[in-house]
Amino acid sequence: MRGGMMKGLVTGALLGGAAATIYGVMNWQNQRKLNRLAAQGGHWVANKTDELFGKK
Repeated sequence: MRGGMMKGLVTGALLGGAAATIYGVMNWQNQRKLNRLAAQGGHWVANKTDELFGKK
């Protein structure tokens, strides 16, 4: 009984750690994508502002 319980705890910890790692990596990639999109939008707005005021 005790050996099976320990085995279950170790297996659960490993699976939980793997799931948390995968979630963290996915979250990090989504954050990078959102930051890149925000930066592109910022460049677009800056370019349009320059065009409006004749700086280009």
